[in-house]
Amino acid sequence: MRLALALLALIVVARAEETVPSEADFSNAVLSVVKTYPTDGTHKYYWPKGDDWPGTTCDVEYQGAKACEADPEGRCYCCGLTFEVFVKAWKAWCEAKKLPFAIPGIQGEAIIDLRSDWFGSTGDKKTLIQHAIVSRGLGRAITRIEDARPGDFVQLWRNNGTGHSVIFLEWKKGGDGKLKALRYWSTQKSTDGIGEREERLSGEDGIDPAQVYIVRVGRK
Repeated sequence: MRLALALLALIVVARAEETVPSEADFSNAVLSVVKTYPTDGTHKYYWPKGDDWPGTTCDVEYQGAKACEADPEGRCYCCGLTFEVFVKAWKAWCEAKKLPFAIPGIQGEAIIDLRSDWFGSTGDKKTLIQHAIVSRGLGRAITRIEDARPGDFVQLWRNNGTGHSVIFLEWKKGGDGKLKALRYWSTQKSTDGIGEREERLSGEDGIDPAQVYIVRVGRK
């Protein structure tokens, strides 16, 4: 009886692992998706503050539900773009594994609830992506910012109160070995839309290190 229960437990764990990518696999999928976007201003940055515009370059559909509708001009803003990349990366991983496109615990229109948390439209107004992913058991929070890895999702806040939703690429360090700047991929005015950018961790307009919320999608 004990042997049968142990075998059953192993089967359950194996099946769970089949439906959730490893952290490394998902990060690689994210970085591969990122490379498919043009960085020549094709998808310009646009943010109509206070509007319900989703800010995605394409329709984001999942199991018959439309989570986001493409902007007719191909414009985007940060939360919309990172959410779009997340869904595309999960779909790409499923296709590579020859699995049905399914995110565990999310069925049909529940993808819209995920989007709402990702955008901060619900109760959590600070961690956003981290809350959306961790609360659904789809990844883990990275509490030490120096432990961030390429392909992690980040919600950052600056000392002036503004924020940004980005995909982590690397930390830039000074001669003393301390973190000086964050290099990331997202969409912003300074890059005329989608592109890579560096922001420093100092100054009135710099990133507040205490408000850098990192999440790594996948199973450890």
